Amino acid sequence: MSGSEATGTAVGALPDRGRTAPGHGPGRSGPPEPRVLRLARTAPGWMRRGGLAVLGGRVLLLSAGAIVVLASPFLNLTPGMTRALGLVSAGMLAVVGAVRLVPWDRLGPSAVVAFPVANLLAVGVLGLASGRGQIAFAGVLTLSFVYAGVFLPVRVGLLLVPLAWAAYCAMVPQVDAVVVVRLAINAAVWVAVMYALAAMTAYQRAVAEQLATATRTDALTELGNRRGLDRRLERLAAHDTVVVCDLDHFKDVNDRDGHAAGDEVLGRFAATVQGVLGPDDYAARYGGEEFVLVLHRAAADDATALLGALRDRWRASGAGVTFSAGIAHADGTHAPQQVLAAADVALYEAKAAGRDRFRTAPCPDALPSVPTQRSGD
Repeated sequence: MSGSEATGTAVGALPDRGRTAPGHGPGRSGPPEPRVLRLARTAPGWMRRGGLAVLGGRVLLLSAGAIVVLASPFLNLTPGMTRALGLVSAGMLAVVGAVRLVPWDRLGPSAVVAFPVANLLAVGVLGLASGRGQIAFAGVLTLSFVYAGVFLPVRVGLLLVPLAWAAYCAMVPQVDAVVVVRLAINAAVWVAVMYALAAMTAYQRAVAEQLATATRTDALTELGNRRGLDRRLERLAAHDTVVVCDLDHFKDVNDRDGHAAGDEVLGRFAATVQGVLGPDDYAARYGGEEFVLVLHRAAADDATALLGALRDRWRASGAGVTFSAGIAHADGTHAPQQVLAAADVALYEAKAAGRDRFRTAPCPDALPSVPTQRSGD
């Protein structure tokens, strides 16, 4: 039994593309990767450290600084204002560099609010240093709300509005009725941009999660599939148990009653399996009429008891088909595929002993040759 098609990435982190995930090499198709991830991976390694939200924060500050620097030659700045602009830009670069020292993995997800706050503070300081007369930089404030819409909860993003107002006021000579109206208009635009991006981002995340779930789910039984099983086996721990089940003489069902009837039997067996599993257990259809169970922190005796309950329920369902099973216990010293192979060998022994029974593998090290095909299953 082989087949490794697991893919996935931690939330907020950039996937490691140093190696191609099995099942996604040339000629294989998986969930389409968002363009933002493809673009993010072109950034230097030091910028990608900390995850996608931290990378976005660095890009926010660098973009804001670049806009200010590129626009300054056209604004007739005085030497003093130019020096202030240089100091503010240097401060933003220092923040971008210092970000690598922050242990983002130990902080909450909202900690990245520091990036839009830093941008607003920088614009406010620039406004004060330029003599409260550089309203041209007000557009840079919107970048903070673009970032908030993509990476922050809306309730956190709304807290940026008063700070953005303060930064805006720092760029105008005086706050009068016209400025108040502008503040209201700008706030409406900022919030609208943030909400629109938040909604779009939430939709894209939901679609990505659905696609990821679909790639790990067997469409017929709604259990996991090979890809999902491989991901679960990556987390196999000591004291877990792997069980391989196979419906006996299932080919006869297809030949006698047709494939539609066979599919119904598979669906009923999957539902019966789900009914006996614990909340931390996992089940996947491994191929054809074969199923793999991963029992969390279960001894071999626990697996035997669960299979006994499964057999009782399956007989009571009136399906008229028996099943055999092989059991292998993980001891923490063997690779997951070794444990799976041991369970597969135990299943073969149960088949050879007459079917409708269970066998336990003595040790993943003591593996006889794994048969490539079972005749007469």
